[in-house]
Amino acid sequence: MASPHIEDLGPATFQQRLEQMRPNLKALNVETQEQRVRSFVCKDLTTYQGAFRLDRPINFEQAALSQRRNLLFVAHGCDIYAWIPKGSRQLLGVQPEMIIHPVMKQPGAAGYIDPSAPHTINHIIVDDLGVDEVLLLATDSGNVTGYNVEAIFSEINQCAEFGQKRPFDGIGVKPFFAEYVLKSAWGLATHKFARMIAVSSNTGNITVFAFAMVDLRSENEDSDTDSPHKMESGEPSGEEQTWVKINKPDLLDQIKQQMPNHRKRNLRMSYKGHFENIPCVSFANFDLDPNGLWMVSTDIFNRVVVWRVWDSLNPIQMTYLGNPHNNPPQRGWFVLPIDPRRVQRHKLKIEACGCQPIPKLTRNRMILNVTTAMDQVSEISTALALRISRSSMTHRPLPDDIFSSGCCVGPDSQSHYSSPQQDLPQDFGDTETKLHNTTPRTQLRATPAIVDLIEDDNKNSDVRPFELIVPPILEENELPILERIAVHPSKPRFFPLLHFSERDICLAPYPLDTEFQMLCKAPLWQRSYMNEEINAACDRFNMVKYVPELGIVVAASQKGRVAIITITWQEEIGTSFRLDWIVPFFAQEMADERPMVPLLGIAVSPMPGFEIPPDVPCIPRDVDPKEWLEFNYRILNPDKDDQSDDDPSTRPSNNPDQDASVTESLPAGQDDPMKDQGSETSHRGSKASDSPRNLSLPEIHAHASDVYQPHETWHGSHPSRHYRLLLMYCDHTVMSYEFWHNWRKY
Repeated sequence: MASPHIEDLGPATFQQRLEQMRPNLKALNVETQEQRVRSFVCKDLTTYQGAFRLDRPINFEQAALSQRRNLLFVAHGCDIYAWIPKGSRQLLGVQPEMIIHPVMKQPGAAGYIDPSAPHTINHIIVDDLGVDEVLLLATDSGNVTGYNVEAIFSEINQCAEFGQKRPFDGIGVKPFFAEYVLKSAWGLATHKFARMIAVSSNTGNITVFAFAMVDLRSENEDSDTDSPHKMESGEPSGEEQTWVKINKPDLLDQIKQQMPNHRKRNLRMSYKGHFENIPCVSFANFDLDPNGLWMVSTDIFNRVVVWRVWDSLNPIQMTYLGNPHNNPPQRGWFVLPIDPRRVQRHKLKIEACGCQPIPKLTRNRMILNVTTAMDQVSEISTALALRISRSSMTHRPLPDDIFSSGCCVGPDSQSHYSSPQQDLPQDFGDTETKLHNTTPRTQLRATPAIVDLIEDDNKNSDVRPFELIVPPILEENELPILERIAVHPSKPRFFPLLHFSERDICLAPYPLDTEFQMLCKAPLWQRSYMNEEINAACDRFNMVKYVPELGIVVAASQKGRVAIITITWQEEIGTSFRLDWIVPFFAQEMADERPMVPLLGIAVSPMPGFEIPPDVPCIPRDVDPKEWLEFNYRILNPDKDDQSDDDPSTRPSNNPDQDASVTESLPAGQDDPMKDQGSETSHRGSKASDSPRNLSLPEIHAHASDVYQPHETWHGSHPSRHYRLLLMYCDHTVMSYEFWHNWRKY
């Protein structure tokens, strides 16, 4: 049934308006198992990955794409296969470019899940660490290894120049990082500016490796420096590192006393607070938190834990998202801090959510249910047809119209299908108190919003580390407390949390204030005729990719479907999300292009020609923040005269929202909590300071990266960067897609 607010959208229908707001998405290609398994290399893979093993299910992401190079990394057993997607269809073919045999810190360590294959890779990621892009992998034995992506790329090129036979042996690629966390390692995360790696394991602990950041110029003024890169960023070399262990509160107190000079040594910090396996750990990996203060994690009991890395080794909050009692029980699989500035802004709630959000009150927690947004998703199927397994079929070639409008789903598509809500399982019914749809947002807020979370002083010290926040049932006569006025600043200084359980997606706009949340129930559910055991083992949102540039999150269930979500903002409800696409498309499933096997992994990166350029070539030291734009000019124009006729402090910014992004107006009489924060937070929007404070290296790096905006070849010809999405299934089938935003449409 149409929402009463739809007519407010003007002459265009609601469906047409949604098509304009959604990212463009088109199918590129489908490489089937028969097209890929033809060589001795892939026959080798088939013995391990050709059929899904119920005794050894895939724990996490097994594929990752580089953001700077055209390289795809796939975990196969205990090895990493490097592929180069080719052509407009992103073909992988039958043979990888290189096989890397990862170095193990403890080669004799036993396996936790599968003792017969102790070094099986559980999880791989590709992300930035300092100015470098790195590949990290975690194994069942508890070993964690890291490689520099540029080193892998150079080794592949060198092997090709020497005429070596493919696949190349990656023995020449040396790791920059190799450590051991005792038991099976699952979660992996990096913080670009703070140069930190977080690893979660089945010990129930989270280990954070913080690399030393030393200004080598000041220590070796009279000696030749090795390289500008190492001098500026203090990056680890290929040599084995030594770590100072921080596993007790008094040891962390000693580190805090040394601030801001606490990063002169490599630190290995251990955080305790979970009691079960921890599949995911994440940093607030953006320049609002350049020093890596905030960290979040989730465990298989569906608890979400918030940490302040430099304040305590214990959590500052532990809670359930969604239902406060985790009822019906679900397992937590992924949690992701969202950059609050990378959002799509809307005037209407229905535009921000894709539907009219339905408010429900559950034990003093207000939940806006946006599940009905699935009704508006084009090319969605509610049932996976029962078909003969592809392994028993002869090869069926791709249709001739793979690039036609039938596969390129854009704004003109008007396909509509039956609502998946009609067939939802019975356990998705709710017993919560329902409020009227038209209740204004200002009547739904139970507690004042947290205006600022990124600060030095830990204002949550009164929260006991292991206390689950479960409010009592709200009586009917207590409803007036919901009438307090809400504050949703348009340029916030906190970060929302996006949480994925087995089936549901939940967003908490304020990480330490869980009384208001957005919930989408079972967006990827469909009737499936897959093996019931496989269904049960793979029903999990355990593959998630964040594209902050477009404000998009790509999330996959291992059963084989992927949701494309846009992070949005609207004044009444604050940060929200909208379900825009679900792939594979309905037409692809009906054509039997989707195999009836689980996903091995998903990978997201820019399309060739749209690669993200290298980071800032030089991190400035002793540069006044007012001169960062002039610094940017000098880097981009090294041959030009250093003198400028304009005062850099009055020169217009490359980003008009740059200064305003963290300087939201506060109520009258309220002091700005950002004013006296110290070194643990970013001061990008500070205008009142007459003299620059002593910024840390991560803060300087964050500022420099923000103002450094080199010209890219696609600028001026495309409205946004184009990204690719690869779905890799356990039978070696690869389904590829391309997505981008056309900002000019709205």
